[in-house]
Amino acid sequence: MITKLRLINWKSFKDSTLYIDPLTVLIGVNASGKSNVLDAFDFAKQVVTSKQRLLETIENTRGGKDWLIKRGENSCNLEFTFKDNDDECIFAVQIYNQDGAFIYEGRTISCNGIECETPNLSEGTNCQRLFTETSDGMTIVDKMQHFDKVIKEDLQNLFVFNPIPEKMRGYSPVSSELKPDGSNIAGVIAALNPEEKEKLEAELTKYVSPLPEKDIKKIQAVTVGLNNSDAMLYCFEEWNPDKAIDARGMSDGTLRFAAIVLALLTAKPHSLLVIEEIDNGLHPSRAKELVKVLKEISIKRSVDVLCTTHNPTLINELGGEMIPFINYVKRDADGNSVIELLEEKDNLAKLMASSSIGDLMTEDKL
Repeated sequence: MITKLRLINWKSFKDSTLYIDPLTVLIGVNASGKSNVLDAFDFAKQVVTSKQRLLETIENTRGGKDWLIKRGENSCNLEFTFKDNDDECIFAVQIYNQDGAFIYEGRTISCNGIECETPNLSEGTNCQRLFTETSDGMTIVDKMQHFDKVIKEDLQNLFVFNPIPEKMRGYSPVSSELKPDGSNIAGVIAALNPEEKEKLEAELTKYVSPLPEKDIKKIQAVTVGLNNSDAMLYCFEEWNPDKAIDARGMSDGTLRFAAIVLALLTAKPHSLLVIEEIDNGLHPSRAKELVKVLKEISIKRSVDVLCTTHNPTLINELGGEMIPFINYVKRDADGNSVIELLEEKDNLAKLMASSSIGDLMTEDKL
């Protein structure tokens, strides 16, 4: 699993590190750099696992090629730390701009604390320590080759999610993989076999039901057409329990919340789910339900979650035990984005004696 991300000359960052826990929260004012962190995960996944051209991947990244590398620099690094049981590996995604031409290099730079001197294992290495056997009888080179599979699998399973309600309102193709904008949630549910579909719909209903003013009694996806190739999302509310409401009549908040729950329920175990502005469109009074869902499902399914938020109510609902896992992003005196752990902030205890974390965020005291 991914446990750490170091950003070097990436967009607005000079050199900063984010630690990944089972539930990690990023806060910060507008333009502090939160979205740039999320872009780093998406970019790494695309450049390592996608078949599209490098320039195409860069252009599809928010800001395009002009904002990928920090101004004044000609290269940027994204260093991911992966952990597999007791073993640890650092993998670097590096982009160089040489006279307008972008060059990509991905390489393992250390394994279990031993630095690796070659970007390509197939070319061998002149570091003899890499051939030293570890306690389990494997050499460091063996570990590196094992991590090559771990890295690709973890990045492949990484899911950067920003559900857009407007795109969920129509019919969607029956499909096995959820789209990053959540537009095919009905199709993903409908693609399951009848037993799995019924179970998923029941779980989805359980978590989403308290969201509106009156409880939702049932959520389901129904296929349409001669070939049952498309699907529509429906829900039954207490207001009118006998008449289904399709996605066109569902609120933005309900649709987005349902998409987030579905992403949690369908993400592969031991993967990382990254969600931007997780509470967008959600009424503050329902923040408690969102926190419950994040904690309960992520633990139950062993799915790590990284999310950004501006919602002080949500931060308060996380509770004091979550303070070690809240990071705030800010700009330093030179304009560089910096990630800092909330628990390491000077005078935090004194500040919390007078206000909650959410209120401190609202008052811009963090």
